[in-house]
Amino acid sequence: MQKIKLLPEQEILKIAAGQVVDRPANVVKELVENSVDAGATQITAYLEDGGKDLMRVVDNGCGMSKQDAHLCFQKHATSKITSLDDLDSINTFGFRGEALASISSVSKVTLLTKEKDTPQGLKFELENGKITSEQEISFSQGADLTIKNLFYNTPVRQKFLKKRETENRHITQLFQSFCLDYLDIHFKLFVDGRQTINCPPTDNVIKRSAQLWGHNFAQNMIPIETTHQEGKPIVSGAISNHQYFRYDRSNIFLFVNNRWVKNYEIQRALLKGYINVLPPARYPAAFIFVQIDPSMVDVNIHPRKEEVKFVHPRSLTNLLQTTVKKALENHLSGQIKRDVSFKTEHSNCPLSSSATSFKSFNFDAFLHKSANRPSSAQAQTFRSSNMPENVQKTITTVGQEKSPDEQKAQTEIAKQKHEIIGQYKKTYILIEKPDGLFFVDQHAAHERVLYEIFSKRFEDVATVRLLFPVFVTLKQEEMELLEPNLHIFRKNGIEAETFGENQLKIQATPVHIKNIKFDELAREVISWIKEFQDLDEKQFFKKLNEKMHAQMSCKAAVKAGDILTLEQMEKLLCDLEKTENRFACPHGRPTGWILTTHEIEKKFKRKL
Repeated sequence: MQKIKLLPEQEILKIAAGQVVDRPANVVKELVENSVDAGATQITAYLEDGGKDLMRVVDNGCGMSKQDAHLCFQKHATSKITSLDDLDSINTFGFRGEALASISSVSKVTLLTKEKDTPQGLKFELENGKITSEQEISFSQGADLTIKNLFYNTPVRQKFLKKRETENRHITQLFQSFCLDYLDIHFKLFVDGRQTINCPPTDNVIKRSAQLWGHNFAQNMIPIETTHQEGKPIVSGAISNHQYFRYDRSNIFLFVNNRWVKNYEIQRALLKGYINVLPPARYPAAFIFVQIDPSMVDVNIHPRKEEVKFVHPRSLTNLLQTTVKKALENHLSGQIKRDVSFKTEHSNCPLSSSATSFKSFNFDAFLHKSANRPSSAQAQTFRSSNMPENVQKTITTVGQEKSPDEQKAQTEIAKQKHEIIGQYKKTYILIEKPDGLFFVDQHAAHERVLYEIFSKRFEDVATVRLLFPVFVTLKQEEMELLEPNLHIFRKNGIEAETFGENQLKIQATPVHIKNIKFDELAREVISWIKEFQDLDEKQFFKKLNEKMHAQMSCKAAVKAGDILTLEQMEKLLCDLEKTENRFACPHGRPTGWILTTHEIEKKFKRKL
């Protein structure tokens, strides 16, 4: 009995569509790329329900003849190449001729088009990849392609589409990339009837960024460009300065020969240029354009042409890293020269010959038990130290309330286990142990203690109503992403609700975090939503809560530089000893580290 059979052509097209189209953004990408290749100077896109109901792209490009309109929906029909050898020097977007054939097989398509010198336009309607209607109409030059009901005939793919906000975000970022890449084209984007992007032609990528994200954003951008060398790639574009950062990578755009791509090596080189410039887990904004000999890059390694592979990646990444680092240094030097002036007249410089000849001995690293133990006077001045009031309270309230007798017994237990020397650098608690000197990072330790409390009692955490509500202003797309997930805040004791079109109103918070910067927390939550949005609902909620608990504990914990009394140090150490996973903070940094007696004696040549 015959087991192997040929699938019908229509089923083959549906299956092939999955290689080219897995979400609405892929469709919009193909349509806009065709408009760019057609020489359009105006491109407008319309979306409904994240593109699931409708995607429409209108352009004023060259249009198509009747014959071309018929052929464009056939598989492997293309105007971009004539043979395989052409792939070595491809300079257009599309070249396989699969996109429209695949899209039309899983959606309902309407095409309006007209060439410049033809008197009438054409209208085609397709369903299941077949033309169902064809007629002449009045139409201006260009093309108007509408895609409705994506995956209506392949429900197995339709159920994997994400929420409207998620699909809108993917399409918006894609559209932003085209705006950055083609400054001479007027782009417009309408989402559910509302215009979200309007970018008239401009001559500068930083001006374009102002059209997309506002002038405050653009003021933080620095232009970059390498000098032209024969046979070498050219890197240009713009990067953000040292004062700007984001919580995710959504404002990093990489282009190779005018194609928006994903490439781990280029992105890593960019971030290496920011080493010691940005805080950990913070990212720059960057628009990086690489012009390279087409034969030195393969754009055909991904079905949707989203990734590229370089013949010599090391030379490009080294060039980019050096360029970014140099641009940041030059910008900072320029800022210093512009903003700082020195008075030379009547100068009384302290670094005179007598001053420079003075030699001082640094006793900072010299540890002495009695000198570093906080005195009672230090304890009295603790309340006026630079530690926030809510942090002062958390040191004494991280555990359940205990009677004075229980607290005394707890302290005695702690004293039996370790001898506290004091604080070093107002950051590390020093403990004398039989086998050496033990360092405890006070921030990491307190962060771990609070994280365990938030994790186990996050739905029953003590809250406080704010005397004055805190308002956080967000972008429209950020608010659309955050609003369906506000229950995450409420589950963690933060009473948050929308206020107007683009504001978040905070009215109550857990006691420990009442003084944190809620605008930073909101944007971090948005970055986590983007990061985990492809997980199922249970995993999504779990990951988001883990991140929220870690961030809340980090914000509420004592910081490096906070002065602790002896009692507070003892309480923190006692709480840490009773905490699970106490060897590291939620971010993976160790809470403690020991300098063994053997190592100390080796340094003093007491032992070999």
